[in-house]
Amino acid sequence: MTHGVELTESEQEILEGLWHQQVEGLPAGARMVEGRDLLPLEAKGWIAAADHSLTEQGMELARRAIRRHRLAERLLCDLMGESQENAEEDACVLEHSLLEGLAEKVCTFLGHPSVCPHGHPIPEGECCRRAARTVDSAVAPLSQLSAGESGTIAYLTTGQEGDFQKFLAMGVHPGDAVTLVRKTPSVVFRCGHSQFAVDRELASQVYVRRGA
Repeated sequence: MTHGVELTESEQEILEGLWHQQVEGLPAGARMVEGRDLLPLEAKGWIAAADHSLTEQGMELARRAIRRHRLAERLLCDLMGESQENAEEDACVLEHSLLEGLAEKVCTFLGHPSVCPHGHPIPEGECCRRAARTVDSAVAPLSQLSAGESGTIAYLTTGQEGDFQKFLAMGVHPGDAVTLVRKTPSVVFRCGHSQFAVDRELASQVYVRRGA
């Protein structure tokens, strides 16, 4: 069982570093695990003694830690206007305060973002799965709005640099007012004094704060 397990700051950093390396193939970065004392994590059954790989329990704990960290980054960037660099550092502090229930509330408020400000995936939570079949959230992808519904662009979740450049070329930025005109055959929306038609995939990268 991983619910209710409390991690120390050191344990969380090690698990996140191993997730970066073993799951995503990313450098461990500031959360380097080399030279760290891994014996306590081995004793708890979170990493394998033979190769220091994450066990099933360790994988789930790391997934939850990564989810909290990236939600914290999203919160700091989108609602508090921090730069990506500052958000990364401050999220290391904030994530320890995001208990499981609070993390779910933050995720729901943000509209269940799929990537962090750096473009790395945010592991899905139960709230994300429920959202697919239940209520509208305060922030939602443009493609999920109803025709005629308006709001303010909260953030863009462009994982590809090319997609980000497309939005810049259109003059679409976070903070801009936007109105969905129609959803088929392509998604048509109005931003400022201009109207644009994009495919559903691109429209799903624009997260809108409803009624703002």
